Amino acid sequence: MSNETAYNLGHIKLGAQQWLSANPNALRVLMLHGWLDNAASFNNIALQLCEYNVTAIDQAGHGVSDHKPDGSFYHLWDHALDAISVLNASTQSTWLVGHSMGGAVAMLVAALAPEKVRGLIILDNMGPLTASADERVTTMQRAVQKMLKTRADRYTRYPSQEDLIQARMRGFTELSHGAAKPLVERGSIMKNGEWVWRSDHKLSFPSPFRMDEAAVESFIQSIKCPTLALVADNGVYENNKELVKKRATAFPWIKLKWLPGGHHFHLEPNTCKAVAEEIRRFIDQN
Repeated sequence: MSNETAYNLGHIKLGAQQWLSANPNALRVLMLHGWLDNAASFNNIALQLCEYNVTAIDQAGHGVSDHKPDGSFYHLWDHALDAISVLNASTQSTWLVGHSMGGAVAMLVAALAPEKVRGLIILDNMGPLTASADERVTTMQRAVQKMLKTRADRYTRYPSQEDLIQARMRGFTELSHGAAKPLVERGSIMKNGEWVWRSDHKLSFPSPFRMDEAAVESFIQSIKCPTLALVADNGVYENNKELVKKRATAFPWIKLKWLPGGHHFHLEPNTCKAVAEEIRRFIDQN
């Protein structure tokens, strides 16, 4: 069973779940979920990593964490600042596990605060999405226009939580009912007799700024800790294996392994055990 906790960082309050080991000297593991997911993304693998002290935070705007004020974007480096603030609450170095967007955030954290990160494990992510310099103006125009036009009260309502589960199963990446259910249970709330998503509507806005490939590689080259990249055979890189290979070569220290499953292979009941076993083996060896 997990324990509910929270981190009041001053500028924002983050919700979190913890799975604590009976061993007071157990290694610390901080887990960062993907875009529009929440801490429940790690429910299944955390239960299989019971020898560690595992914490999974709801990143800003997700799960039960605070939303940013209107007029604010959610940048990767903002999430990185939050994660480093959480790490600074302990004197111990910590293993970082990040899925999807959380993997990109974890990579920034490992580069920016190397003294706090004992090792890095990224799940179906090989770094931030990029854009070329000549795309920057139109990208930012699109994001600003969306911010100015969108009203906060325009949220989709559902008659039951099961309807949200069905919607999440058919999302950007398909999920089984067993994988969608914990995400929805943590990520939804009833308002006026109807169910709505807890996540901030601003998370769906296009990013106003993306790094170029050279900048991403510069961050990757600054990561000095042992790194494990687990990539899903049927995940987001299924048709872009060259990018995986290119990014992997930029790491000073990496083990890369492809595993069966889709983008949420760490959450799906039929594939999560294999992901947990790879994580345990890598941590124990390093």
